[in-house]
Amino acid sequence: MASTLSIGTSALLTAQGGLSTTSHNISNVNTEGYSRQRIEQSTRIPEYNGNQYFGTGVQVDDVRRLFDGFLSDQLRLFTSQEEQFDTFTTYSQQVEDLLASDSLSLANGLESFFDSVQAVADDPTSISARQVMLTEADTLANRFNTIDSQLDAFNSQVNLNLQSSVDDVNSLIQGIAELNVAITEAKGGTGATPNDLLDRRDKLVNDLSELVSVTTVEQSNGSVNVFIGTGQPVVVGATTNQLSTIFDPNDSSRLLIGLGPNQVDISAQVTGGKLGGLLRVRSEVIDVTRAEIDTLASSMIETFNSQHKTGLTLDGAAGGNFFGPTNPAVPPVPDAGTIRVALTDPRDIAIAFPVQLGSTSGNTGTGGLNIDSIDSSGVGFNAASTLSSPLTFSFDNTTNTYTVTYGAGNTATISYDPAVDSGKSFDLANLTSPPNTPFPGALPPLTITLDGVPANGDSFVINNSTAGGFNGFGDNRNALALAELQVAKTMKPNGSGTPTQSFGDAYGILVANVATRTKQAQVGQETQQGLLDQTKTRFDSVSGVNLDEEAASLIKYQQTYQAAAQIITVSNTIFDTLINSF
Repeated sequence: MASTLSIGTSALLTAQGGLSTTSHNISNVNTEGYSRQRIEQSTRIPEYNGNQYFGTGVQVDDVRRLFDGFLSDQLRLFTSQEEQFDTFTTYSQQVEDLLASDSLSLANGLESFFDSVQAVADDPTSISARQVMLTEADTLANRFNTIDSQLDAFNSQVNLNLQSSVDDVNSLIQGIAELNVAITEAKGGTGATPNDLLDRRDKLVNDLSELVSVTTVEQSNGSVNVFIGTGQPVVVGATTNQLSTIFDPNDSSRLLIGLGPNQVDISAQVTGGKLGGLLRVRSEVIDVTRAEIDTLASSMIETFNSQHKTGLTLDGAAGGNFFGPTNPAVPPVPDAGTIRVALTDPRDIAIAFPVQLGSTSGNTGTGGLNIDSIDSSGVGFNAASTLSSPLTFSFDNTTNTYTVTYGAGNTATISYDPAVDSGKSFDLANLTSPPNTPFPGALPPLTITLDGVPANGDSFVINNSTAGGFNGFGDNRNALALAELQVAKTMKPNGSGTPTQSFGDAYGILVANVATRTKQAQVGQETQQGLLDQTKTRFDSVSGVNLDEEAASLIKYQQTYQAAAQIITVSNTIFDTLINSF
Protein backbone atom coordinates (compact mmCIF):
# COMPACT_ATOMS: atom_id res chain seq x y z
CA MET A 1 0.00 0.00 0.00
CA ALA A 2 1.33 3.44 -0.89
CA SER A 3 2.57 5.40 2.05
CA THR A 4 0.82 8.50 3.28
CA LEU A 5 4.05 10.37 2.66
CA SER A 6 4.04 9.32 -1.01
CA ILE A 7 0.42 10.34 -1.42
CA GLY A 8 1.03 13.67 0.28
CA THR A 9 4.09 14.27 -1.84
CA SER A 10 2.13 13.64 -5.06
CA ALA A 11 -0.55 16.04 -3.90
CA LEU A 12 2.07 18.60 -2.98
CA LEU A 13 3.84 18.35 -6.35
CA THR A 14 0.55 18.53 -8.27
CA ALA A 15 -0.55 21.60 -6.32
CA GLN A 16 2.86 23.12 -6.90
CA GLY A 17 2.44 22.49 -10.64
CA GLY A 18 -0.95 24.18 -10.51
CA LEU A 19 0.51 27.16 -8.63
CA SER A 20 3.39 27.39 -11.11
CA THR A 21 1.09 27.23 -14.15
CA THR A 22 -1.34 29.76 -12.68
CA SER A 23 1.52 32.11 -11.80
CA HIS A 24 2.84 31.72 -15.35
CA ASN A 25 -0.59 32.72 -16.69
CA ILE A 26 -0.77 35.77 -14.45
CA SER A 27 2.73 36.91 -15.30
CA ASN A 28 1.94 36.72 -19.06
CA VAL A 29 -1.44 38.42 -18.91
CA ASN A 30 -0.07 41.28 -21.09
CA THR A 31 2.13 39.13 -23.34
CA GLU A 32 0.86 39.37 -26.92
CA GLY A 33 0.19 35.99 -28.42
CA TYR A 34 0.26 34.11 -25.11
CA SER A 35 -2.33 31.33 -24.65
CA ARG A 36 -3.27 30.48 -21.07
CA GLN A 37 -2.32 27.07 -19.77
CA ARG A 38 -3.71 24.70 -17.23
CA ILE A 39 -2.61 21.40 -15.77
CA GLU A 40 -4.41 18.19 -16.58
CA GLN A 41 -4.25 15.87 -13.53
CA SER A 42 -5.44 12.33 -12.84
CA THR A 43 -5.28 9.74 -10.07
CA ARG A 44 -2.22 7.53 -9.99
CA ILE A 45 -2.58 3.78 -10.52
CA PRO A 46 -4.04 2.26 -7.30
CA GLU A 47 -2.35 -0.59 -5.44
CA TYR A 48 -4.07 -3.87 -4.53
CA ASN A 49 -3.64 -4.76 -0.86
CA GLY A 50 -5.76 -6.89 1.48
CA ASN A 51 -8.36 -7.63 -1.08
CA GLN A 52 -8.82 -3.92 -1.74
CA TYR A 53 -7.46 -1.28 -4.11
CA PHE A 54 -5.95 1.66 -2.31
CA GLY A 55 -5.29 4.96 -3.99
CA THR A 56 -1.72 6.12 -4.46
CA GLY A 57 -2.26 9.84 -4.96
CA VAL A 58 -2.40 12.22 -7.93
CA GLN A 59 -0.23 13.04 -10.93
CA VAL A 60 0.08 15.75 -13.57
CA ASP A 61 -0.60 14.29 -17.03
CA ASP A 62 -0.07 17.41 -19.10
CA VAL A 63 0.24 21.17 -19.06
CA ARG A 64 -2.29 21.98 -21.75
CA ARG A 65 -2.46 25.12 -23.87
CA LEU A 66 -6.03 26.40 -24.23
CA PHE A 67 -6.17 26.99 -27.97
CA ASP A 68 -8.83 26.79 -30.71
CA GLY A 69 -7.31 26.12 -34.13
CA PHE A 70 -10.47 27.10 -36.03
CA LEU A 71 -10.70 30.49 -34.30
CA SER A 72 -6.99 31.00 -34.90
CA ASP A 73 -7.45 30.39 -38.63
CA GLN A 74 -10.42 32.78 -38.71
CA LEU A 75 -8.40 35.40 -36.87
CA ARG A 76 -5.65 35.20 -39.47
CA LEU A 77 -8.13 35.30 -42.35
CA PHE A 78 -9.91 38.42 -41.10
CA THR A 79 -6.61 40.06 -40.13
CA SER A 80 -5.30 39.55 -43.65
CA GLN A 81 -8.46 40.84 -45.32
CA GLU A 82 -8.77 43.85 -43.02
CA GLU A 83 -5.14 44.83 -43.62
CA GLN A 84 -5.58 44.49 -47.39
CA PHE A 85 -8.64 46.77 -47.41
CA ASP A 86 -6.92 49.23 -45.06
CA THR A 87 -3.84 49.48 -47.30
CA PHE A 88 -6.02 49.79 -50.41
CA THR A 89 -8.07 52.57 -48.80
CA THR A 90 -4.99 54.51 -47.70
CA TYR A 91 -3.62 54.83 -51.23
CA SER A 92 -6.96 55.04 -53.04
CA GLN A 93 -7.99 57.93 -50.77
CA GLN A 94 -4.79 59.76 -51.68
CA VAL A 95 -5.52 59.35 -55.39
CA GLU A 96 -9.09 60.51 -54.88
CA ASP A 97 -7.91 63.57 -52.95
CA LEU A 98 -5.40 64.33 -55.72
CA LEU A 99 -8.02 64.21 -58.49
CA ALA A 100 -10.61 66.17 -56.49
CA SER A 101 -8.20 68.88 -55.29
CA ASP A 102 -9.30 72.38 -56.30
CA SER A 103 -5.72 73.34 -57.12
CA LEU A 104 -5.05 70.27 -59.29
CA SER A 105 -8.48 69.19 -60.55
CA LEU A 106 -8.52 68.86 -64.32
CA ALA A 107 -12.22 69.65 -64.27
CA ASN A 108 -11.45 73.16 -63.01
CA GLY A 109 -8.47 73.44 -65.35
CA LEU A 110 -10.48 72.43 -68.42
CA GLU A 111 -13.27 74.84 -67.55
CA SER A 112 -10.89 77.79 -67.04
CA PHE A 113 -9.03 76.99 -70.26
CA PHE A 114 -12.12 76.72 -72.43
CA ASP A 115 -13.54 79.87 -70.83
CA SER A 116 -10.41 81.65 -72.08
CA VAL A 117 -10.92 80.14 -75.55
CA GLN A 118 -14.47 81.52 -75.58
CA ALA A 119 -13.11 84.92 -74.50
CA VAL A 120 -10.82 84.91 -77.55
CA ALA A 121 -13.77 83.93 -79.73
CA ASP A 122 -15.66 86.93 -78.33
CA ASP A 123 -12.75 89.27 -79.16
CA PRO A 124 -10.45 87.56 -81.68
CA THR A 125 -8.17 90.56 -82.20
CA SER A 126 -7.46 91.08 -78.48
CA ILE A 127 -3.82 90.29 -77.71
CA SER A 128 -4.55 90.29 -73.98
CA ALA A 129 -7.34 87.72 -74.39
CA ARG A 130 -5.01 85.57 -76.46
CA GLN A 131 -2.30 85.85 -73.79
CA VAL A 132 -4.77 84.75 -71.12
CA MET A 133 -5.61 81.74 -73.28
CA LEU A 134 -1.92 80.78 -73.42
CA THR A 135 -1.60 81.25 -69.66
CA GLU A 136 -4.63 79.08 -68.94
CA ALA A 137 -3.35 76.46 -71.36
CA ASP A 138 -0.01 76.42 -69.55
CA THR A 139 -1.83 76.08 -66.21
CA LEU A 140 -3.84 73.16 -67.57
CA ALA A 141 -0.69 71.44 -68.87
CA ASN A 142 0.95 71.96 -65.47
CA ARG A 143 -2.03 70.28 -63.80
CA PHE A 144 -1.57 67.28 -66.06
CA ASN A 145 2.17 67.25 -65.31
CA THR A 146 1.65 67.53 -61.55
CA ILE A 147 -0.92 64.73 -61.44
CA ASP A 148 1.46 62.56 -63.46
CA SER A 149 4.36 63.28 -61.08
CA GLN A 150 2.15 62.59 -58.05
CA LEU A 151 1.10 59.24 -59.52
CA ASP A 152 4.80 58.53 -60.05
CA ALA A 153 5.35 59.31 -56.37
CA PHE A 154 2.54 56.94 -55.37
CA ASN A 155 4.12 54.22 -57.49
CA SER A 156 7.46 54.84 -55.75
CA GLN A 157 5.76 54.61 -52.35
CA VAL A 158 4.21 51.29 -53.37
CA ASN A 159 7.65 50.02 -54.43
CA LEU A 160 9.20 51.05 -51.11
CA ASN A 161 6.43 49.41 -49.12
CA LEU A 162 6.63 46.26 -51.23
CA GLN A 163 10.36 46.01 -50.51
CA SER A 164 9.84 46.67 -46.80
CA SER A 165 6.99 44.18 -46.56
CA VAL A 166 8.97 41.50 -48.41
CA ASP A 167 11.85 41.97 -45.96
CA ASP A 168 9.39 41.59 -43.06
CA VAL A 169 7.89 38.44 -44.61
CA ASN A 170 11.35 36.89 -45.00
CA SER A 171 12.22 37.68 -41.38
CA LEU A 172 8.98 36.11 -40.15
CA ILE A 173 9.21 32.93 -42.22
CA GLN A 174 12.82 32.46 -41.10
CA GLY A 175 11.67 32.74 -37.49
CA ILE A 176 8.86 30.23 -38.11
CA ALA A 177 11.30 27.73 -39.64
CA GLU A 178 13.68 28.09 -36.67
CA LEU A 179 10.82 27.53 -34.23
CA ASN A 180 9.77 24.47 -36.22
CA VAL A 181 13.20 23.02 -35.49
CA ALA A 182 13.03 23.95 -31.81
CA ILE A 183 9.51 22.51 -31.40
CA THR A 184 10.40 19.29 -33.19
CA GLU A 185 13.48 18.81 -31.00
CA ALA A 186 11.53 19.61 -27.81
CA LYS A 187 8.76 17.14 -28.60
CA GLY A 188 11.15 14.48 -29.81
CA GLY A 189 13.26 14.65 -26.69
CA THR A 190 10.56 14.59 -24.02
CA GLY A 191 7.24 13.93 -25.74
CA ALA A 192 5.82 16.94 -23.90
CA THR A 193 4.24 19.88 -25.70
CA PRO A 194 6.40 23.07 -25.62
CA ASN A 195 3.47 25.46 -25.20
CA ASP A 196 5.46 28.67 -25.08
CA LEU A 197 7.30 27.80 -28.28
CA LEU A 198 3.97 27.09 -29.97
CA ASP A 199 2.72 30.51 -28.84
CA ARG A 200 5.81 32.20 -30.24
CA ARG A 201 5.37 30.43 -33.57
CA ASP A 202 1.66 31.24 -33.76
CA LYS A 203 2.49 34.87 -33.01
CA LEU A 204 4.85 34.96 -35.99
CA VAL A 205 2.21 33.35 -38.24
CA ASN A 206 -0.33 35.94 -37.04
CA ASP A 207 2.14 38.73 -37.80
CA LEU A 208 2.67 37.18 -41.25
CA SER A 209 -1.09 37.30 -41.89
CA GLU A 210 -0.92 41.09 -41.60
CA LEU A 211 1.39 41.11 -44.63
CA VAL A 212 -0.19 38.40 -46.80
CA SER A 213 -2.91 35.75 -46.63
CA VAL A 214 -1.65 32.65 -44.80
CA THR A 215 -2.65 29.00 -44.49
CA THR A 216 -0.83 26.42 -42.36
CA VAL A 217 -0.67 22.64 -42.32
CA GLU A 218 0.56 20.99 -39.11
CA GLN A 219 2.83 17.99 -39.43
CA SER A 220 3.00 14.93 -37.18
CA ASN A 221 6.34 16.02 -35.72
CA GLY A 222 4.87 19.31 -34.51
CA SER A 223 6.23 21.55 -37.29
CA VAL A 224 3.93 23.53 -39.59
CA ASN A 225 4.15 24.17 -43.32
CA VAL A 226 3.18 27.72 -44.26
CA PHE A 227 1.61 28.78 -47.56
CA ILE A 228 0.84 32.33 -48.73
CA GLY A 229 -1.47 33.79 -51.36
CA THR A 230 -3.14 31.09 -53.38
CA GLY A 231 -0.91 28.30 -52.06
CA GLN A 232 2.71 29.30 -52.58
CA PRO A 233 4.93 27.48 -50.01
CA VAL A 234 7.26 29.68 -47.97
CA VAL A 235 7.98 27.35 -45.01
CA VAL A 236 8.25 23.57 -45.27
CA GLY A 237 9.55 22.18 -42.00
CA ALA A 238 12.93 23.80 -41.46
CA THR A 239 13.23 25.01 -45.07
CA THR A 240 12.21 28.49 -46.24
CA ASN A 241 11.32 29.86 -49.66
CA GLN A 242 12.36 33.50 -49.47
CA LEU A 243 10.48 36.27 -51.26
CA SER A 244 12.20 38.95 -53.31
CA THR A 245 11.31 42.05 -55.28
CA ILE A 246 11.95 41.92 -59.02
CA PHE A 247 11.56 44.52 -61.75
CA ASP A 248 8.53 44.30 -64.01
CA PRO A 249 9.94 43.31 -67.43
CA ASN A 250 7.36 45.58 -69.09
CA ASP A 251 7.94 48.58 -66.81
CA SER A 252 11.18 48.96 -64.89
CA SER A 253 9.59 51.54 -62.57
CA ARG A 254 7.42 48.82 -61.00
CA LEU A 255 8.42 46.09 -58.57
CA LEU A 256 6.89 42.61 -58.57
CA ILE A 257 7.09 39.75 -56.05
CA GLY A 258 9.44 36.84 -56.75
CA LEU A 259 9.53 33.49 -54.93
CA GLY A 260 12.50 31.25 -54.24
CA PRO A 261 16.03 31.27 -55.65
CA ASN A 262 14.69 31.46 -59.22
CA GLN A 263 12.57 34.51 -58.34
CA VAL A 264 9.44 33.19 -60.01
CA ASP A 265 6.92 36.03 -60.39
CA ILE A 266 3.98 35.31 -58.05
CA SER A 267 2.50 38.82 -57.96
CA ALA A 268 -0.77 37.62 -59.50
CA GLN A 269 -1.05 34.92 -56.80
CA VAL A 270 -0.30 37.18 -53.82
CA THR A 271 -3.51 38.07 -51.98
CA GLY A 272 -4.45 39.54 -48.64
CA GLY A 273 -2.48 41.57 -46.15
CA LYS A 274 -0.41 44.62 -46.87
CA LEU A 275 1.24 43.03 -49.91
CA GLY A 276 -2.11 42.14 -51.46
CA GLY A 277 -3.44 45.64 -50.77
CA LEU A 278 -0.40 47.30 -52.36
CA LEU A 279 -0.57 45.17 -55.50
CA ARG A 280 -4.34 45.63 -55.83
CA VAL A 281 -4.39 49.39 -55.36
CA ARG A 282 -1.56 49.79 -57.84
CA SER A 283 -3.26 47.74 -60.56
CA GLU A 284 -6.86 48.82 -59.89
CA VAL A 285 -6.43 52.49 -58.97
CA ILE A 286 -2.98 53.95 -59.62
CA ASP A 287 -2.38 52.23 -62.98
CA VAL A 288 -5.96 52.80 -64.15
CA THR A 289 -5.85 56.45 -63.14
CA ARG A 290 -2.54 56.98 -64.91
CA ALA A 291 -3.85 55.30 -68.08
CA GLU A 292 -7.04 57.41 -68.06
CA ILE A 293 -5.15 60.67 -67.41
CA ASP A 294 -2.68 59.82 -70.18
CA THR A 295 -5.55 59.03 -72.53
CA LEU A 296 -7.23 62.32 -71.66
CA ALA A 297 -3.99 64.25 -72.23
CA SER A 298 -3.32 62.43 -75.51
CA SER A 299 -6.86 63.05 -76.73
CA MET A 300 -6.63 66.70 -75.70
CA ILE A 301 -3.36 67.10 -77.60
CA GLU A 302 -4.57 65.32 -80.72
CA THR A 303 -8.06 66.82 -80.91
CA PHE A 304 -7.14 70.41 -80.02
CA ASN A 305 -4.07 70.41 -82.28
CA SER A 306 -6.07 69.00 -85.18
CA GLN A 307 -8.65 71.76 -84.94
CA HIS A 308 -6.04 74.43 -84.25
CA LYS A 309 -4.09 73.50 -87.39
CA THR A 310 -7.30 74.02 -89.33
CA GLY A 311 -7.26 77.75 -88.54
CA LEU A 312 -5.20 80.81 -89.40
CA THR A 313 -3.10 82.97 -87.11
CA LEU A 314 -3.46 86.69 -86.67
CA ASP A 315 -0.88 87.09 -89.45
CA GLY A 316 -2.74 84.76 -91.84
CA ALA A 317 -0.35 81.84 -91.47
CA ALA A 318 -1.49 78.26 -90.98
CA GLY A 319 -1.93 77.22 -87.37
CA GLY A 320 0.56 74.76 -85.89
CA ASN A 321 0.47 72.48 -82.88
CA PHE A 322 -1.03 74.23 -79.87
CA PHE A 323 -0.03 71.49 -77.40
CA GLY A 324 2.95 69.21 -77.49
CA PRO A 325 6.51 69.36 -78.77
CA THR A 326 7.85 72.46 -80.47
CA ASN A 327 10.01 70.14 -82.58
CA PRO A 328 7.61 67.69 -84.31
CA ALA A 329 10.61 65.76 -85.70
CA VAL A 330 11.30 64.17 -82.30
CA PRO A 331 7.96 64.08 -80.49
CA PRO A 332 7.76 62.54 -77.02
CA VAL A 333 4.98 60.13 -76.19
CA PRO A 334 1.86 62.30 -75.82
CA ASP A 335 0.71 61.79 -72.25
CA ALA A 336 0.09 63.67 -69.01
CA GLY A 337 3.80 63.84 -68.26
CA THR A 338 4.81 65.44 -71.55
CA ILE A 339 1.89 67.72 -72.44
CA ARG A 340 2.90 71.37 -72.67
CA VAL A 341 2.00 74.49 -74.64
CA ALA A 342 3.90 74.68 -77.92
CA LEU A 343 3.14 78.35 -78.60
CA THR A 344 4.69 81.42 -76.99
CA ASP A 345 3.40 84.25 -79.18
CA PRO A 346 -0.34 84.99 -78.73
CA ARG A 347 -0.49 86.10 -82.39
CA ASP A 348 0.21 82.48 -83.38
CA ILE A 349 -3.09 81.23 -82.01
CA ALA A 350 -5.10 80.17 -85.07
CA ILE A 351 -8.49 81.74 -84.54
CA ALA A 352 -9.65 82.52 -88.09
CA PHE A 353 -11.19 79.98 -90.44
CA PRO A 354 -9.08 79.17 -93.55
CA VAL A 355 -11.93 79.37 -96.05
CA GLN A 356 -14.80 81.76 -96.47
CA LEU A 357 -18.00 82.07 -98.41
CA GLY A 358 -18.09 84.73 -101.08
CA SER A 359 -20.84 87.28 -101.49
CA THR A 360 -24.31 85.95 -102.30
CA SER A 361 -25.92 89.33 -103.05
CA GLY A 362 -26.71 88.25 -106.59
CA ASN A 363 -28.83 85.27 -105.54
CA THR A 364 -32.59 85.59 -105.69
CA GLY A 365 -33.64 82.51 -103.72
CA THR A 366 -33.49 81.76 -100.00
CA GLY A 367 -30.92 78.98 -100.33
CA GLY A 368 -27.96 79.00 -97.98
CA LEU A 369 -24.64 77.24 -97.53
CA ASN A 370 -22.72 76.83 -94.28
CA ILE A 371 -19.18 75.52 -93.91
CA ASP A 372 -19.34 73.00 -91.05
CA SER A 373 -15.84 71.61 -90.77
CA ILE A 374 -12.53 71.07 -92.47
CA ASP A 375 -10.64 67.79 -92.55
CA SER A 376 -7.02 68.68 -91.75
CA SER A 377 -5.83 65.07 -91.55
CA GLY A 378 -4.65 64.88 -95.13
CA VAL A 379 -0.95 64.60 -95.88
CA GLY A 380 0.55 68.02 -96.46
CA PHE A 381 -2.55 69.94 -95.33
CA ASN A 382 -1.88 73.65 -94.95
CA ALA A 383 -4.65 75.88 -93.67
CA ALA A 384 -3.29 78.87 -95.59
CA SER A 385 -3.97 77.00 -98.83
CA THR A 386 -6.82 74.71 -97.86
CA LEU A 387 -8.36 74.83 -101.35
CA SER A 388 -6.25 74.41 -104.46
CA SER A 389 -8.79 76.53 -106.37
CA PRO A 390 -12.13 78.23 -105.64
CA LEU A 391 -15.07 75.92 -105.03
CA THR A 392 -18.22 77.00 -106.91
CA PHE A 393 -21.80 75.79 -106.46
CA SER A 394 -24.52 76.42 -109.04
CA PHE A 395 -28.15 75.33 -108.57
CA ASP A 396 -30.46 73.93 -111.25
CA ASN A 397 -34.06 73.85 -110.07
CA THR A 398 -35.19 71.70 -112.96
CA THR A 399 -33.15 68.77 -111.64
CA ASN A 400 -32.81 69.97 -108.02
CA THR A 401 -29.05 69.62 -108.38
CA TYR A 402 -26.03 71.67 -107.37
CA THR A 403 -23.15 71.47 -109.81
CA VAL A 404 -19.89 71.87 -107.87
CA THR A 405 -16.67 72.77 -109.65
CA TYR A 406 -13.25 72.39 -108.02
CA GLY A 407 -10.67 73.25 -110.64
CA ALA A 408 -10.72 72.70 -114.38
CA GLY A 409 -12.52 69.53 -115.38
CA ASN A 410 -13.16 68.50 -111.77
CA THR A 411 -16.93 68.64 -111.31
CA ALA A 412 -19.33 66.91 -108.94
CA THR A 413 -23.09 67.08 -108.44
CA ILE A 414 -25.14 67.19 -105.25
CA SER A 415 -28.78 66.17 -105.32
CA TYR A 416 -30.73 68.73 -103.26
CA ASP A 417 -34.51 68.78 -102.95
CA PRO A 418 -35.40 71.83 -100.84
CA ALA A 419 -38.54 70.09 -99.60
CA VAL A 420 -36.68 67.22 -97.93
CA ASP A 421 -32.95 68.01 -97.94
CA SER A 422 -32.89 71.43 -96.26
CA GLY A 423 -30.38 71.30 -93.36
CA LYS A 424 -28.62 68.22 -94.72
CA SER A 425 -24.82 67.97 -94.43
CA PHE A 426 -22.53 66.79 -97.22
CA ASP A 427 -18.91 65.63 -96.94
CA LEU A 428 -17.54 66.89 -100.25
CA ALA A 429 -14.68 64.40 -100.18
CA ASN A 430 -17.08 61.48 -99.74
CA LEU A 431 -20.17 62.19 -101.77
CA THR A 432 -22.54 59.23 -101.97
CA SER A 433 -23.30 57.94 -105.44
CA PRO A 434 -26.13 57.81 -106.31
CA PRO A 435 -27.85 60.26 -106.00
CA ASN A 436 -24.71 62.42 -106.00
CA THR A 437 -21.74 62.33 -108.36
CA PRO A 438 -18.30 62.42 -106.66
CA PHE A 439 -15.37 64.52 -107.86
CA PRO A 440 -13.22 62.62 -110.33
CA GLY A 441 -10.07 64.52 -109.35
CA ALA A 442 -8.91 66.46 -106.30
CA LEU A 443 -11.22 66.31 -103.28
CA PRO A 444 -12.08 69.43 -101.28
CA PRO A 445 -11.63 68.69 -97.52
CA LEU A 446 -14.89 70.38 -96.52
CA THR A 447 -18.18 69.37 -94.96
CA ILE A 448 -21.03 71.75 -95.72
CA THR A 449 -24.71 72.15 -94.91
CA LEU A 450 -27.27 73.27 -97.50
CA ASP A 451 -30.60 74.82 -96.57
CA GLY A 452 -33.44 76.98 -97.86
CA VAL A 453 -34.91 77.17 -101.35
CA PRO A 454 -32.39 78.38 -103.88
CA ALA A 455 -33.55 79.91 -107.16
CA ASN A 456 -32.47 78.60 -110.50
CA GLY A 457 -28.94 79.77 -111.20
CA ASP A 458 -28.18 80.79 -107.61
CA SER A 459 -24.52 80.17 -106.85
CA PHE A 460 -22.01 80.12 -104.01
CA VAL A 461 -18.23 80.44 -104.05
CA ILE A 462 -15.91 79.19 -101.32
CA ASN A 463 -12.31 80.36 -101.43
CA ASN A 464 -9.26 80.49 -99.16
CA SER A 465 -9.42 83.28 -96.61
CA THR A 466 -5.92 84.31 -97.73
CA ALA A 467 -6.99 84.73 -101.36
CA GLY A 468 -6.37 88.32 -102.42
CA GLY A 469 -4.67 89.10 -99.09
CA PHE A 470 -5.70 88.01 -95.60
CA ASN A 471 -8.30 90.24 -94.01
CA GLY A 472 -9.92 87.87 -91.53
CA PHE A 473 -8.71 89.68 -88.41
CA GLY A 474 -12.18 89.57 -86.88
CA ASP A 475 -12.90 86.00 -87.99
CA ASN A 476 -13.58 83.85 -84.90
CA ARG A 477 -14.97 80.71 -86.55
CA ASN A 478 -12.03 78.47 -85.65
CA ALA A 479 -12.08 79.84 -82.09
CA LEU A 480 -15.71 78.81 -81.83
CA ALA A 481 -14.81 75.37 -83.16
CA LEU A 482 -12.05 75.12 -80.54
CA ALA A 483 -14.43 76.20 -77.78
CA GLU A 484 -16.97 73.58 -78.87
CA LEU A 485 -14.39 70.87 -78.13
CA GLN A 486 -15.18 71.35 -74.43
CA VAL A 487 -18.49 69.55 -74.82
CA ALA A 488 -17.85 67.60 -78.02
CA LYS A 489 -17.86 63.80 -77.77
CA THR A 490 -14.27 63.03 -78.76
CA MET A 491 -13.33 60.12 -76.45
CA LYS A 492 -14.26 56.52 -75.61
CA PRO A 493 -15.70 55.26 -78.91
CA ASN A 494 -18.44 52.66 -78.66
CA GLY A 495 -18.65 49.43 -80.62
CA SER A 496 -19.44 51.28 -83.83
CA GLY A 497 -16.55 53.69 -83.34
CA THR A 498 -18.65 56.70 -82.31
CA PRO A 499 -17.08 58.73 -79.46
CA THR A 500 -19.26 58.82 -76.36
CA GLN A 501 -17.50 61.15 -73.91
CA SER A 502 -16.20 64.69 -73.78
CA PHE A 503 -13.02 65.67 -71.93
CA GLY A 504 -15.05 66.65 -68.88
CA ASP A 505 -17.14 63.49 -69.05
CA ALA A 506 -14.03 61.28 -69.11
CA TYR A 507 -12.45 63.05 -66.15
CA GLY A 508 -15.68 63.08 -64.15
CA ILE A 509 -16.18 59.35 -64.68
CA LEU A 510 -12.58 58.69 -63.61
CA VAL A 511 -13.01 60.67 -60.39
CA ALA A 512 -16.32 58.91 -59.69
CA ASN A 513 -14.78 55.48 -60.29
CA VAL A 514 -11.87 56.16 -57.93
CA ALA A 515 -14.28 57.51 -55.30
CA THR A 516 -16.45 54.40 -55.68
CA ARG A 517 -13.49 52.06 -55.26
CA THR A 518 -12.34 54.02 -52.22
CA LYS A 519 -15.79 53.82 -50.65
CA GLN A 520 -16.05 50.10 -51.39
CA ALA A 521 -12.67 49.53 -49.77
CA GLN A 522 -13.69 51.58 -46.72
CA VAL A 523 -16.88 49.55 -46.33
CA GLY A 524 -14.89 46.34 -46.78
CA GLN A 525 -12.36 47.43 -44.18
CA GLU A 526 -15.07 48.29 -41.68
CA THR A 527 -16.80 44.96 -42.28
CA GLN A 528 -13.59 42.98 -41.87
CA GLN A 529 -12.68 44.99 -38.77
CA GLY A 530 -16.02 44.07 -37.22
CA LEU A 531 -15.52 40.39 -38.02
CA LEU A 532 -11.96 40.59 -36.72
CA ASP A 533 -13.08 42.15 -33.42
CA GLN A 534 -15.78 39.50 -32.93
CA THR A 535 -13.39 36.66 -33.69
CA LYS A 536 -10.72 38.11 -31.41
CA THR A 537 -13.24 38.33 -28.59
CA ARG A 538 -14.17 34.67 -29.05
CA PHE A 539 -10.52 33.67 -29.36
CA ASP A 540 -9.60 35.58 -26.19
CA SER A 541 -12.43 33.91 -24.32
CA VAL A 542 -10.69 30.61 -25.02
CA SER A 543 -7.00 31.51 -24.91
CA GLY A 544 -6.87 34.81 -23.08
CA VAL A 545 -5.88 35.13 -19.43
CA ASN A 546 -8.70 36.16 -17.06
CA LEU A 547 -7.18 37.53 -13.86
CA ASP A 548 -10.28 36.80 -11.79
CA GLU A 549 -10.23 33.14 -12.84
CA GLU A 550 -6.52 32.90 -12.23
CA ALA A 551 -6.86 34.46 -8.77
CA ALA A 552 -9.48 31.85 -7.90
CA SER A 553 -7.22 29.09 -9.21
CA LEU A 554 -4.32 30.49 -7.23
CA ILE A 555 -6.32 30.30 -4.01
CA LYS A 556 -7.52 26.79 -4.89
CA TYR A 557 -4.02 25.48 -5.48
CA GLN A 558 -2.69 27.33 -2.45
CA GLN A 559 -5.22 25.59 -0.22
CA THR A 560 -4.48 22.28 -1.92
CA TYR A 561 -0.79 22.81 -1.31
CA GLN A 562 -1.39 23.60 2.37
CA ALA A 563 -3.58 20.52 2.77
CA ALA A 564 -0.95 18.33 1.07
CA ALA A 565 1.68 19.75 3.37
CA GLN A 566 -0.53 18.79 6.31
CA ILE A 567 -0.65 15.20 4.96
CA ILE A 568 3.14 15.13 5.01
CA THR A 569 3.14 16.54 8.53
CA VAL A 570 0.77 13.80 9.69
CA SER A 571 2.89 11.18 7.95
CA ASN A 572 5.97 12.51 9.71
CA THR A 573 4.20 12.39 13.08
CA ILE A 574 3.14 8.78 12.50
CA PHE A 575 6.69 7.91 11.50
CA ASP A 576 8.11 9.58 14.61
CA THR A 577 5.63 7.73 16.85
CA LEU A 578 6.58 4.45 15.23
CA ILE A 579 10.31 5.07 15.76
CA ASN A 580 9.89 6.19 19.35
CA SER A 581 7.91 3.07 20.23
CA PHE A 582 11.10 0.99 20.08
